[in-house]
This record gives sequence, C-alpha cells and structure tokens, in this order.
Amino acid sequence: MNFEMIGRLSLPRATDKFEPFSTKKYESGWIRKQLMFNVTCGDNRHMLSITDGAFDDEHGDIYSFSKSTVDESGNRVKGETLIIPFKDRLTSPKLAEVAEFKKFVIDLERPGRRYKLEKASEKIKEGTSLTDEELKDLDIEDESEVNQELEKSKKRRHEFISGWDYIFKLIDSGKYKDKKFFIRGNGEYQYSDKNQRVYESYIPNRIYLAADDAEESSTATINVLFNSESLDEMSVEEKGKYFVNGYMMEYDGNRKSNIPVPVTITIPVPTDNADEKAKKRIEAIKHKFMVEDDSFKEYGAVVNMLNGAQKQEITEDMLTDEQREDLDCGLITMDDIRAELGGSVYGERIREYQFLKPAKGFTKGRQDTVYTADDMVIKPLADEVDEMEDLFDEEEL
Repeated sequence: MNFEMIGRLSLPRATDKFEPFSTKKYESGWIRKQLMFNVTCGDNRHMLSITDGAFDDEHGDIYSFSKSTVDESGNRVKGETLIIPFKDRLTSPKLAEVAEFKKFVIDLERPGRRYKLEKASEKIKEGTSLTDEELKDLDIEDESEVNQELEKSKKRRHEFISGWDYIFKLIDSGKYKDKKFFIRGNGEYQYSDKNQRVYESYIPNRIYLAADDAEESSTATINVLFNSESLDEMSVEEKGKYFVNGYMMEYDGNRKSNIPVPVTITIPVPTDNADEKAKKRIEAIKHKFMVEDDSFKEYGAVVNMLNGAQKQEITEDMLTDEQREDLDCGLITMDDIRAELGGSVYGERIREYQFLKPAKGFTKGRQDTVYTADDMVIKPLADEVDEMEDLFDEEEL
C-alpha cells in the first residue's frame, strides 16, 4: 500500500496518555523513538508515524541496500546489502551507494526552483546573461547570486538512512506550519496475536515542499484480493454505496512474511438524477469486483483516502420545510440558500478508501491468482516475540 498526500503538517495535541513525540528506554540500553504527526489534506486528516531505535551508546549497525549497477557487458547488476555503523549514519562514505528506495528524504526547496537554478548556472557558464524576468522567477536580484543560491538550494535537501534523524524538528519549529507538503510513503502492518487484529501505520519516506496553490489531496494505491463474497450490494439503499471487502498482502516484520490484511473499498452510487455516463461508470467499477466461481482475483486500485466530515453541495432534500415552501413560492432561490450557508455543508465523519481509478498495470483488468480462503487466515506466531519489539501496549495505542 503506497500513498501520496498534499497537505499541511502539524503535531497532535499532547494529553496525559498521548505524546506525539515519545522516547522509551529499555533495560538493554535500546532507545525507541516514535513521532506521530497529522497531515491535513482538505477535508481529510491523516496521522502518520515514524518509529526507529538505537542503543544509547550508538553501537550497532544499520542494514541498507546499494544501488544497482551496469557491468561492462551492459547487464544490470542488482544491489547488495550495505552495513553502515549507526554512529556513522550521517557521515559514512557509503551513503553515496545507498539505493534511493532505502532513503528518507526531506526537501525544503520551492518546487522546480533548484532545476531552474541549475539551468541558469549553465547559461551563465556559456556566457548568456539572464533576463530580468528569469531573475525575478528565481527570487534573486543579480545573476552573480545564482551559484550561491544553488548551493543553498542543495542544502535544503536532506537524506537519511535512519528514521532516528527524521522530521521532528521540521514540524516542531513552526516555521512551515502554513506551508503545504507533498508526501509519499507506504502502509506498514503488524498483527497482534494477543488482540487478534492488524495494526496499520502510515509511514512517510519522502517529504517535499509543495507549491502554495497545490490542490490538497490524499490517495493510495493498493492491490486488493477478492472473491465471490467480497462485493456487498445490500448496503446501497441504506448507505448509497457498494462495499468491496477484500485483502491486501502486506509484510509483517514480526512474522518476516506477508499476511492478509483486511481492506474495504467503497464505490459511491450516483443519485437518481445523475447523467447516464456517471451511472455507467459505477456499473463498470462494480463489474470489476464480481466473481462467480470460488477463485480469488487481484485488482490494483487508486483510492481516495477519506478521513473526516466531507463537504457536500447543498441540495433540496437537505432543506427545512420552511425553506422548501419559500423556494416553491419564489421567495428565495437555491442560490440564496447556498450563499447563506457558505455554498456547501459537511456530512457525517467517514473513514474509508473510495475507488478512484485503476492502478498502473491493471488497465487490462483484474488478474487470476492461486490464493484460497485458507491463505486469508493469519497463522499464530511462535511465542518468542522479543519484548522490545512489542508495539501493542494498549495504553500507547
């Protein structure tokens, strides 16, 4: 499960039982740090978390992975395991070899500015002067500042190989509280045998400063496994949507293997007065999740991540009796009502994954799998779970 968000960062309010940034030390000398922060994306607010640990004397190693290379014959050579001492995590010469997917990145440069500075620097080296318009776009007064600004820009990009050094100062400083960020990350999942439930965390690994006018959004890409029992068509009349109850295969660090994680995708049904194209779209989506045999299918979907009260356009069925009567008599118009109420209202608070479009690789349709119902049951874990890795303290949750 991979997600992308554009929104504003903030720390949740601390309480007697909850601290957004916590440090816990164990008898072994291991220190576990956890940061939980909010990303507000329009009408939706999501909590993201970063958890990492190290020994108090900073001994131990970080296991990473190197970039792939190309040999003399042009063949691609896979990367290999990189071991970097924890105390050298910010200075090791091996950092240049770390694969991109193993890095945490924060970039505080304005979108596109570094690229423009690089191109401006090349033009100056070639003997071409910058125009006043180009200087204004780069937010500098003289082309003699270009190289200096380029170096500053590069320093605004921070790369880490450990979550230990990641992001808290950025949010806590308050310097960027009104700024929007583009965030990429993935879901992490762990099953608690004690509580018999899967715990989900949204883990960011890329945080970029976004444009001030960027449209706020939150989407995820998931591969859902489903069978003939997954599509729920009975809730349409009551809730106005179809539900697809399936599973995602996600890695569980305690088990060192994939586990089936329950997931539900919603398919909202358009109103009766919707156009034929909208109705046809919903029927096409529903058909993708209809299965007639005992097999499990797989389909990749991009979904809207909804978590909050959603803004709705004001319609006649929301009006009071007096408003309807005045509307019928021509005393007021719907525009009058919308102007008085701010143009829209908020509905009930919801948390769901709402189908948006097919994911990359699935435009040809769903795929067959060899999964069976037995594969959708999480097997009990052996008893030897290290106390240090137990993340299911009820008070903390």
